[in-house]
Amino acid sequence: IADEPTTALDVTIQAQILKLLSDLKDRLGSALVLITHDLGVVAAMADQVVVMYAGRVVEQAPVGRLFAEPRHPYTAGLLRSVVRIEDARDVALTSIQGTPPIPLDLPPGCSFRPRCPHAFAPCATTVPPLIAVGPEQRAACHLNEGMRA
Repeated sequence: IADEPTTALDVTIQAQILKLLSDLKDRLGSALVLITHDLGVVAAMADQVVVMYAGRVVEQAPVGRLFAEPRHPYTAGLLRSVVRIEDARDVALTSIQGTPPIPLDLPPGCSFRPRCPHAFAPCATTVPPLIAVGPEQRAACHLNEGMRA
């Protein structure tokens, strides 16, 4: 388990740390649980991704599927806030509006609701269940409940 192993490192040292982790995983034949906010590291290192918000799993999918088809508004917001090399120079990054909740004072229902552009009535009262929304993909969002895989 590596928790933010590349935070505040320059790119050269970051690459060395990621290579070391990958080599250890391969040599030992083990899994690697990587906890990070760096989506570039996720794209390069992960097979499976679990996205969490306010201490809850909101989406889980193979890395390629998650980046191509995010099914939770928080995941989609995270991906829209990343610079992509193929984007035109004038493409504006977007941020997720609002502030994260205080963990000891979570709002009722969906914790992401105060920041979600798609929130509707059920979000205010019921924590959405983590449901299958595609092949090997699960999301916890009331928007997906009618589209169960």
